[in-house]
Amino acid sequence: MASRALADTSGLLAVAHPKDQFHAQAVETARQFVRTGGRFLVTPLVLAELQGLLLYRRSAEAARKVINAMMTDPLYQLVSVDHRLVGDAVANWLERFRDQPFTLCDAVSFEVMRRERVTTAFAYDQHFLTAGFRRL
Repeated sequence: MASRALADTSGLLAVAHPKDQFHAQAVETARQFVRTGGRFLVTPLVLAELQGLLLYRRSAEAARKVINAMMTDPLYQLVSVDHRLVGDAVANWLERFRDQPFTLCDAVSFEVMRRERVTTAFAYDQHFLTAGFRRL
């Protein structure tokens, strides 16, 4: 079975935005991961964050193209987010790590990783390390 990693906004933005400080590193990291059979999990919350950031850092057209491309690319598995998952994310991550500035998007990503038994994230966000996960 191919390895899976959760794709965080920070990793995806680095790939999609050539002026991002991690762009070259992110492109190479993603290529290597995919070359070895890796696939990405992504949540609608991450897509929403990414689209919003690209809207202002690049353009509405670029944001739309990136999101459309991800929605049709088999390298990305969109994970549904329902009321129960959000509730578990709040209880297991926001409540448990009260001293950390985790966003709801972070907490949902962590909960998806826990449920899917995924230990690695494509991220430049230190919060994944704080929560006990690894980064690509």
